Amino acid sequence: MKTLDRYILRAFFTNYVIALGVLIGLYVILDLFVNLDEFTNVRTATTRGTLSKIIDFYGHNLFLYFAQLAGVITLVAACFTLGRFHRTNELTAVLATGTSLYRVAAPLLLAGLGLNALWFVDQEMIIPGMADKLARQHGDIEGRNSFSIWFLPDPNQGNALVSASMFSPRTDEMRGVIILKRDEQDRMTEVIRADHASWDAERQVWHLDNGRRMALETSDPTIRSEELGSQTVTEYVSGFTPKEMALQQATQWTTFLSLPELNRMQEYFAARGADEFIRVKHARLTTVIMNMTLLCLGMTFFLNRERPSVVVLGGKCLLVCGICYVASFFCNTIDPGIPGLSAALVVWLPVLIFVPVAVLLLDGIKT
Repeated sequence: MKTLDRYILRAFFTNYVIALGVLIGLYVILDLFVNLDEFTNVRTATTRGTLSKIIDFYGHNLFLYFAQLAGVITLVAACFTLGRFHRTNELTAVLATGTSLYRVAAPLLLAGLGLNALWFVDQEMIIPGMADKLARQHGDIEGRNSFSIWFLPDPNQGNALVSASMFSPRTDEMRGVIILKRDEQDRMTEVIRADHASWDAERQVWHLDNGRRMALETSDPTIRSEELGSQTVTEYVSGFTPKEMALQQATQWTTFLSLPELNRMQEYFAARGADEFIRVKHARLTTVIMNMTLLCLGMTFFLNRERPSVVVLGGKCLLVCGICYVASFFCNTIDPGIPGLSAALVVWLPVLIFVPVAVLLLDGIKT
């Protein structure tokens, strides 16, 4: 590593730390401003207890906010670094030595690749490990609120659907349990009912109180289903944990899963539509590409031999990169609902559009 590389990287990472603190801090402040009442909705809440809930909630969500803003933070840090070089004439001094502008951009691109690797570790290892924490609501940090669940698919038990009139994530219990087991053609084969179910984490089973199982399938077509009778059942063996049940109540719970988990869910939903899991899987790769594309697009405006206004350069950069970011966000999170349009193709559209634009802008730099 040469002196120029060390100098550029030192300036870049200084700006990166500042951008990281400012953008994520602004995200937290705005979210807290909107949802502050949710943390203080309990009459007996104390100041210490409220602060503890806020720290607990945002302490976990910082990793999610970083995953959402990683590409923008890198872009801002790189543009501020090159903008400062313009303003202080340092870029002119570097060019006077015969150094190419591409040589100036090289350490920034390598740093961007390294930070994308950090994003991938965060998305694939850290976030899936705390997915149940990220799925919490602002007003229910402790998981005290109970809610009903209806027809949640149990990927660990074939084609089963789990319902309960009341599910308590704090105590890991269900009441009014109905479990429908189905065959490959989605025909019901068994119905399990229970007044109460409690989770046994050690054995990975649900203990059922007053559980009854009724078989609805027989090889003899002359026997009616109601004549099959029912049997007492005390356990429901499944790896479908309370954490997974609570997780599936979140709006975008699929984004909290790792690639192996997404593959498992895609296989389970293959016959009933797995577009959401396909979109999220492809978005893991396209996000890395689009983060680097954003970086290249933004830098091209500042890699300039002339000395235009930094404000003008920043405005152009903001316009182009803003369009790119919004298009990528839209394709990664929103289903356009167009029949015949592949979910994977929708996610790759921003790559197909903006990567050639970035290559053309980079090739047009006058070094």
